[in-house]
Amino acid sequence: MASIFIGIVLTLKQQEMPSNAVSTNVAKVEQSGQVIVNSPNTVVNGASNLATEKQEPADTSSEKGNVTSALENISHSTIMANEELTYIDIQDGEFDEPESNETTDENATSYEDDFIAQDDIDDETIERIQNEAAKENAQKEKLSPEAETALESFLDVADEALRIQNQFSYTVARGDKLADVLEQSGLSATTAKVLEKKFPQLANLSTGQQFYWVLDKDGELEYMNWLVSEKEEKIFERKSKNQFSVQTIQKEGIWKQDVVKGTLNGDFTSSLKAEGLSTRQINQLAAGLQWQIATNKLKKGDKFVILVKREYINGKVTELGNVEAIRVVSGNKSYYAIQADNGRYYSLHGETLGRGFARYPLQSTPRVSSPFNPRRLHPVTRRVAPHKGVDFGLPVGTPIIAPADGVVEHVAYQANGAGRYIKLRHGGQYTTVYMHLSRQLVRPGQTVKKGERIGLSGNTGRSTGPHLHYEFHINGRPVNPMTVKLPGTGSGMPEKERKAFLVKARKIEAQLKL
Repeated sequence: MASIFIGIVLTLKQQEMPSNAVSTNVAKVEQSGQVIVNSPNTVVNGASNLATEKQEPADTSSEKGNVTSALENISHSTIMANEELTYIDIQDGEFDEPESNETTDENATSYEDDFIAQDDIDDETIERIQNEAAKENAQKEKLSPEAETALESFLDVADEALRIQNQFSYTVARGDKLADVLEQSGLSATTAKVLEKKFPQLANLSTGQQFYWVLDKDGELEYMNWLVSEKEEKIFERKSKNQFSVQTIQKEGIWKQDVVKGTLNGDFTSSLKAEGLSTRQINQLAAGLQWQIATNKLKKGDKFVILVKREYINGKVTELGNVEAIRVVSGNKSYYAIQADNGRYYSLHGETLGRGFARYPLQSTPRVSSPFNPRRLHPVTRRVAPHKGVDFGLPVGTPIIAPADGVVEHVAYQANGAGRYIKLRHGGQYTTVYMHLSRQLVRPGQTVKKGERIGLSGNTGRSTGPHLHYEFHINGRPVNPMTVKLPGTGSGMPEKERKAFLVKARKIEAQLKL
C-alpha cells in the first residue's frame, strides 16, 4: 500500500509541473494579426488556477479564509483603472427557492431518492472485500514515516481535487441569460434573478462573453469572474453570507488570433495545457467536440490544430481567450468544430453539433409528484435533504425512453436506495439517471437512440409509491431537468446566417492546415 500511495502522490505532483507532452511545429509567423505559436509563456488572469496552482499554506482555522487567501494571490492582467469595490447586499433568504406550487403526492414519490455507498452485491463478494480491507489495514499500520508523509500529501491533493470539481466556466451563446449560465453548475434561477436585480448589467449578456465561477462546499456561489469584453472584467466575490463585492478591471492587453498546432503524446488536457491553453479554453473545445468524438478516446500521435483569439500582456499569453475553431485528426479522419457568430459550434458544413434533447424521458407529458429542490425539507427528519431530480407519478410498467442519443453507462440495483436504476451518458458533459425502475431494457455499453425504450417505471428501492425519479447532470452536478437549457436548444441557423457561416468556415479550414 505504501508504494501505491507514494506512486499516486508522485504522479499527481508531476502533473502540477509544466508538461512537455506535446511535440509541435515550432513557428512564429505574424500574418495579418494571426500568430502561429508554440508553447508560449503564460501569465494567469482571472481565477482558473484557483485549485490547480499550489498556494502557500494558509491559516487552516477557516476554509473561507483559505479561499480568500487563494483569490487574493491570483494575478490579473495589467490594470489601467481599478475602480473601488462596490458591494451587493443580499437579504436573508433572498437566494432561497420560492415555495413550489406543485403539490407533493406522497403515494407517488419518495424522500429517499439518492444513491447509497455501493450497489448491492452477493455475500461472497462482500466477504472478499472485507478480507482485502483487513489486509490493507494491517499494511497501513506498518507504514514507514516516509509513507505516512506521502499518504498525508495524497489526501491533501485529493482535497484540492474536490475544489476543482466546484469550478465552472461557460461562453455565452446568443439568447443565453445568466440563469442559463449558472444552472450549468446546478445553481437555481433564483440566484441569477437576485444578482440581476442587484446588478442590472448582468441581465443583458452578449454573445462571446465568458464566465468563470466557483461554488463553496455548500454549493453556493462564492466567486464569479465575468469577461465583459476584451477591455473589461468584473469580479464578484462573496465577502459574507449576505454580501458580494464587485470589482471592475479595465485591461490593456493585446488580443491576437493564434493558430496552435500539436501532436498528442499524452491525454488531451495535458497536451493542450502544454501549448499554453487554459482550463477554460480546453473545456470550450471538449464541449465543441463532444458530439463527434470523446476527447478521452483520442490516442497518442493524433494531431490537432486550434484557432484561438487570446490576450497577451507584455508578450506573455494570459489564460483569457476564445476558441474559435479546432480540427482533430484521429484515425485518418478529421473532426471540426467551428464557432459561428451566435456563439455555438458547428461542423465544417454548418451542421448542428449539439444533439437535441426531449424535455421528458416519456412518451407523454407526465404529472410531477415532487419537483427538483436543492433545499427540500424532509417531512420525517425535518432536515434539509436536497431533491436532486424530479419525480413523475407513473403506474408501474410505464415505458421510459432516452431523451437523447447516448450510451448506457451503468445499470444496477440498490435495495435501500435508488432501486433498479440506469445511467445514460450523452456526449462528454451530460448524464441522465433513472431510478426505482421495475425493469431495465438495456445493458451497460449499449448505444441508444433518442426515443428508444430503456426501461419500465416501478417502485423498487426506498420508494413510497410508484414513480420515476429522473436526474439531469452537467459535468457531474444535478440540475433542474424542467428548467435547464437543453443541449441543442436554439442552435439552428437561419439560411442567410448559415450561408455566411459556410463562407467563414472555408476561410477557417484553410487556416487549420496541418
